Amino acid sequence: MTRAIAAAYLLASLAIPRPALAASPSATPNVLPAESIGVRPAPPPQPINWDRVTQEATELLSKYIQLDTTNPPGNERDAARMLKEKFLTDGIPATTWEPLKGRGIVAARLRGIGKHTKSIILLSHMDVVPANPKEWEVPPFSGLVKNGEIWGRGALDDKGPGVIELMAMLAIKRAGILLNRDVLFVATGDEEEGGRNGAGWFVDHEASVFADAGFLLNEGGGIHALADNKRKVYVVSVTEKTPLWLKLTASGPAGHASDPPAETAVTRLVRALDKLSQYKTAIHVIGPVQDYYHTMAMLDHGPKEQLDLAAALKDPAYQNKFLSDPSQNARVRDTITPTVLSASQKTNVISETAYAEVDCRLLPGSDPKAVMNDIKKALGDDSIKIDTILNFPPISSPSRSPLMTAIDSLARVHDQAGVVPSMVIGFTDSHYFRQKKIVSYGFIPIEVLPAEGKGIHGINERIGVSELADGIQRMVQLLRIFGGQKQVSR
Repeated sequence: MTRAIAAAYLLASLAIPRPALAASPSATPNVLPAESIGVRPAPPPQPINWDRVTQEATELLSKYIQLDTTNPPGNERDAARMLKEKFLTDGIPATTWEPLKGRGIVAARLRGIGKHTKSIILLSHMDVVPANPKEWEVPPFSGLVKNGEIWGRGALDDKGPGVIELMAMLAIKRAGILLNRDVLFVATGDEEEGGRNGAGWFVDHEASVFADAGFLLNEGGGIHALADNKRKVYVVSVTEKTPLWLKLTASGPAGHASDPPAETAVTRLVRALDKLSQYKTAIHVIGPVQDYYHTMAMLDHGPKEQLDLAAALKDPAYQNKFLSDPSQNARVRDTITPTVLSASQKTNVISETAYAEVDCRLLPGSDPKAVMNDIKKALGDDSIKIDTILNFPPISSPSRSPLMTAIDSLARVHDQAGVVPSMVIGFTDSHYFRQKKIVSYGFIPIEVLPAEGKGIHGINERIGVSELADGIQRMVQLLRIFGGQKQVSR
């Protein structure tokens, strides 16, 4: 088989849903036993060797972390090929794409028996944010396994979740578990820089691969312990804030710093940013945020004010207390954060231009044009040029769906937990698929401990081997529930 024919076969396997096996139409019913006409019932599922799965997942994640996919530049191609080979070894069709030189995307499809028409996508991203080795206890791309934890950049964001999704599919395939819908694994690149050369490219160029998809799971939610450390809650994001990344450019006379003019590009920009820092955006409590705080207050016996957050925030004293927490502040207002400053490359040279990059995160419902106009007014200098670096419309998914019902069933059976829809204050690649009318939730079934959570985009990122194993088991259960299989004991 030539390479071209093989590639075409893999693409066809990924893109075209296979209908359930059925007898040919006939005028009279076929009364012969199934065995006599060449059809045999599927054997019962085999037990899953969870120790083997855990060991294999640990080794795979360690190798995955060792592939440095820091973005920029990303270089996800080798990681995509490694994941593809992992699927192919187990007989699951998989293929890769290279949107740009060195960039990578991989997809694989686990076939169901076709009683449902809508497949589910398990989405993750292969690129990671930079890591400074001098700040870490271990080399950030070592994939070191120590003290029952797997260390390295991407362990939680987002290579660990990708391994959970992949190993769940392999475990189902090996056990001979038949699901009533297909499961499509997709790992992209470039998420940390907005996803245009990853999920954005995939959605625009390979829509046939996921044409039958109706549901998606991605990063953005997980399992949280309540205050008593005995009960848990499943937090599922149904929406997220959207980025409005801006570049502010000031101009002024260039020259030697020994005889500076009264105003330069730098002084003009600094003055404008000082005014911007004093500007406060309006408070707005959207539905998912109101519901999140209300439910958490009920479950966790939280502050009574959070039972009706919108009303409570009208009280100045409580408002100041609530907004003093940066995470809480970000949930109820648009945020505007200068992050990059640049001007002259030499101390004694006055640059003709100076610029700042500003990371704005907008609540669903905020109008980007109105926000930009408000920022321009706050700057107080019409000469400052404002360019948009990144922006896309916020899109939400319904809080009720068959997938949410399945997550609720998993929560009750596995952890005796409740489910809380929420909003992500960051953004993920889910919006690309929500634009295609796919119900997309942020939820990976792992419990991230507070100390581990600090490693996401921080230092000493790691995931416990036991958390990884529990995540795979929960994902298998979730897919069995959502795939029409009856709940089985662990």
